[in-house]
Amino acid sequence: MEKVVFFVIFLILAGLCQAEKSFQRYSALPILAYSEETELQYGAMLLLFAKPWENGTTNELDIAAYGSTKGQFKFTMVPYFFLFNDNITGWLSLDYINWVSYYYGSTNDPDIDNGIRFDKESFVFAGLIQSKLGISQITDKLKYGLAFNFDHNNLDFNSEYKGDLSTPQGQNGWRNALGYHLSLSSYDNENWARHGYRLQWEQLFYNKAFGSNFNFNKQELDLRAYSELFWGTSMAYALLWQRIDGNAPIDYMAGPDGIKRFRGVEDKFFRGNQSLIMQMELRKKLIWRLAGTIFFDAGKVGGYFSDMWRNKWHQAPGFGGQFALNMQESLYARGDISWIDYKQLGITVYIRSAF
Repeated sequence: MEKVVFFVIFLILAGLCQAEKSFQRYSALPILAYSEETELQYGAMLLLFAKPWENGTTNELDIAAYGSTKGQFKFTMVPYFFLFNDNITGWLSLDYINWVSYYYGSTNDPDIDNGIRFDKESFVFAGLIQSKLGISQITDKLKYGLAFNFDHNNLDFNSEYKGDLSTPQGQNGWRNALGYHLSLSSYDNENWARHGYRLQWEQLFYNKAFGSNFNFNKQELDLRAYSELFWGTSMAYALLWQRIDGNAPIDYMAGPDGIKRFRGVEDKFFRGNQSLIMQMELRKKLIWRLAGTIFFDAGKVGGYFSDMWRNKWHQAPGFGGQFALNMQESLYARGDISWIDYKQLGITVYIRSAF
């Protein structure tokens, strides 16, 4: 689990001095943090905004690059597009990752003091393209789409280890998948939903026919609901169920990502063939560009459904602050502090709401 002891972020460098009625073209912010695993982290993020297609949603390009004093580096570029009055929407992600991670076993009850350190180098091109063409006259709430993931990964377990875990073998190579995505939604804002719902179902098929070195399937059911309360506050609820069929590499098993789902832990800190994560969050815009949240995350994993159902819940209550990068789009950068199983603190930094 990442133990962040110093953190400074959310200094907006550009795009904030424009008049409220003008279209904001960009925002930028530095990234500066410290953790025991990575030491000092530093970098920057740039967000570019393009005018929407007539009455549609604003298009966006996010670019971020940051490294650490241990020689680690991450680069990501993600365009979010909303074309033809939001009839074709989606995102594309291009990532390069050279980072330190830890493997604590495939279990719901990991021991943070018993993990195998490994260096991860990965090139990833992933995306989701959705449409409601052909069905918009029947309903504008349903979308269908194509999901894909192309990832070349190298996990180097090169550190000395004296624990009782077995070092995973055969983890490297291509992880390529194609699949489908269905969504039914009625929420009012892409970045800061106050009422409505979102239901998503996705299946990805990792297969040698797509050049993958692994054969497995990933299924995901994502349910979210939003409701307005009083004094400008709103509640958000989420349930995420994941299932892996087949022999997936350890970094593709089901479990929390630690950033959006079950905040504050390392990616796949606890992992299994199935996972279930539930979340609740109280949201409120405050003064100027500030907003705040109070949340409660819970999750568990297991080898199969009944095994997962018997396992104990991990819990993470917490709170967070947010700073608006684009007031017109209600786009916020956030920092969350969570109390993992009432034992350890976790800090999460990201753009947009957790769910």
